[in-house]
Amino acid sequence: MEPSLELDSLNCQHPGHSGSQIIGFCIDEKCKESNKFTCSECIFDVHSLHKLVKIKELNNLIQTKYKVYKQNLEEEKKIIEVYKASELESVEKIEKLKKDVINEIENKTNNFIQELKNKYNELINFNAKDFANLKDYEEFFIGNAAPIQNPDHSKLSEICFNIYKEGNKSSGGTPSEGASTEKPSKKSKEQKEKNEQKNNFILDNFKKEFDSYIKDQFSNIQKYINDNYLIMPNNFFNSKGFEWCEQTYSGYDFFYELSNNKSKGVKTLSNGTMTILRAKEMLENNHLYKIKFKIGLRNNGDFDVGIGTEKVGDSCWLRTKESLCISNTGVLNLDLNMDNSITLRDKDIVYLEISTEEGNKYFEGHINGKLICKLDFYLDNVYIMAAIRNTNNYIEVLEYKDSPL
Repeated sequence: MEPSLELDSLNCQHPGHSGSQIIGFCIDEKCKESNKFTCSECIFDVHSLHKLVKIKELNNLIQTKYKVYKQNLEEEKKIIEVYKASELESVEKIEKLKKDVINEIENKTNNFIQELKNKYNELINFNAKDFANLKDYEEFFIGNAAPIQNPDHSKLSEICFNIYKEGNKSSGGTPSEGASTEKPSKKSKEQKEKNEQKNNFILDNFKKEFDSYIKDQFSNIQKYINDNYLIMPNNFFNSKGFEWCEQTYSGYDFFYELSNNKSKGVKTLSNGTMTILRAKEMLENNHLYKIKFKIGLRNNGDFDVGIGTEKVGDSCWLRTKESLCISNTGVLNLDLNMDNSITLRDKDIVYLEISTEEGNKYFEGHINGKLICKLDFYLDNVYIMAAIRNTNNYIEVLEYKDSPL
């Protein structure tokens, strides 16, 4: 309910004027009375010759001010709601990112550990396979260390026979009676040396392969983390990331609310007025820029995203001879509509690739993963820009990469 001064319910509070109806309000700067309300007697008494306004005029002024106050309050509520939604979305993104980082590193680490185990198993497989009988022999005497004078001859005999068979098998000879007491032949010594050389060669190669493998795996993990998490949407990690400029350079006021480290701009005021939202940094020469946007076009109206010079600030949209853009009316190149069958819609994901290489400047646009244009341009001193007409529409930078050519 709007505040109102009821004329028939206000009575003068000045002593001696009790019961008289209030008819005016003193606005005289020289008036020293604390009670500025006046009745017909006050006009000729305490407020004599003072400047007065009628109660009805004062009431109209209060009501007008109150309407403006209510409108501003509603706008503030909308801005707070947008901010809260943006803040919640940012927190969810960060939480998801944290989980993704932990899960991916855990998966990479587990795979790495498993591969290390496989390499280790390759190393010990030789001994496990070719010297299993000697291991049994060793374990037999370790296990029978106390009653060594009376070992299990049957078990020991079986182990020794297995060792003899395996040794004879590897040497390629045929066992003969009484041969066990003969000294090793020259041939067997040579074979032994060859086996040692072979084993040493296998171990040396494995050591080199293993060292190289560890370096490669650590390098792979580091590269994966760098590519996927340390070079991320710049509003999270990159110190020289993308930011929208906080002020306009045209004749209009700045009608945007920035959030997410200034990577998201929401049109909050002046519904129906098209105004430019410009990147903070000018694009450098001989660089390749890759940027992905989310389009918030829920309240209809004109919407442009692309590149342009500061001269587009005079017209406040990107459909000029100083810009290239994708809009809700098509793809425009230096004020020429190249394809009006392609238009921006709410929740579209727009990806731009912009080359500022001398002699090879181009503007490439994708919508929802589909290539829609690749345009050459000759403009210098350009910025990434957006232009939004209606309030509550927004544009948000999801990814941004800048690399020199």
